[in-house]
Amino acid sequence: MQVDATKIQVDATKIQVDATKVQVNATKVQVNATKVRVDATKVRVDATKVQVNAIKVQVNAIKVQVNAIKVQVNTGQETCVYTVALRKRGLGRGIIYA
Repeated sequence: MQVDATKIQVDATKIQVDATKVQVNATKVQVNATKVRVDATKVRVDATKVQVNAIKVQVNAIKVQVNAIKVQVNTGQETCVYTVALRKRGLGRGIIYA
């Protein structure tokens, strides 16, 4: 009887060990799934950084264009001021202004 009881306890212990192994494996699967999600999030963050940098480049290009337009406007204003000054003095007749 005692041998049978010991065998039953051994079998029960084996079952508990197996159940623990299953739980450990399930936890490993969850950890790996979490790692995959973290990696995917890192990829999305990197992609967002690339987009932000591309937008910064576009903004800088627009700033360059705006500055070029400002230069053109200032040059045009200076030309107008110069032309008006010439005309007020009676000069500048026969000159073609662009």
